[in-house]
Amino acid sequence: MMLLYIGTTFLVSCLSLANAQFGEGNANAFVDEILEDVKKTGDDEIKLENEKFVLIIDLLLISPQLELEVRNGVFRGLSSLSRSSDAIVTYDESAGKPVFTIKNSMLLSNVKMRANAQGKVKGFGFGLTMPNIVLNVTIDGVDVASVIDIDISDLSALKPSVKSVEFKDVGHIDVQVTGLGNEGDALASPISTLVVNTTKRDLQNLVQPMIKDTLQKVIEKNIPNDITQIFG
Repeated sequence: MMLLYIGTTFLVSCLSLANAQFGEGNANAFVDEILEDVKKTGDDEIKLENEKFVLIIDLLLISPQLELEVRNGVFRGLSSLSRSSDAIVTYDESAGKPVFTIKNSMLLSNVKMRANAQGKVKGFGFGLTMPNIVLNVTIDGVDVASVIDIDISDLSALKPSVKSVEFKDVGHIDVQVTGLGNEGDALASPISTLVVNTTKRDLQNLVQPMIKDTLQKVIEKNIPNDITQIFG
């Protein structure tokens, strides 16, 4: 009974310390340290698999088919995370164990994608091979929400877990198609639309889980021995 009392008192003291220092309680310094380490040691790029697409091109009188192969794609700038809100700390033990939860928003601000592509246009009665083109993509910014749980059941071995990383909003995606020439102007718009859609897909399916895994690894490496260090 005495140990339970001491443990409960300690937890209340930790939360009180956070409230006293930061109002509602935040872990800004701790999250900033984590994100700084992500920039130094985290993966900054993802290589994309080659893909083939079939597009229908609307040219008013005819609708030729474009078979497009996208190769050597790579996302870069994936470690450019910075905190964009307070890292709010709350305490809960409703699941049967004492857990501190850190919620905050981050900004992924320097994401680019580059790929090569080549295609063949069919529908004119003959096949027309496109020149090699380059796709350069710039994303204005991605708003990222994260939730981190820290299980403090064992105060000598804190257990952090990145519960979720979610892309809340993707900024404007600018696509530059280089190498089409004047004859290929009609292809620029459908290709750009395709690239915007696949970029959003890859951000969701590839980049988001990669960032979650990176945060988990870095937090496990940087978790302090003393829970009060998380509060500044």
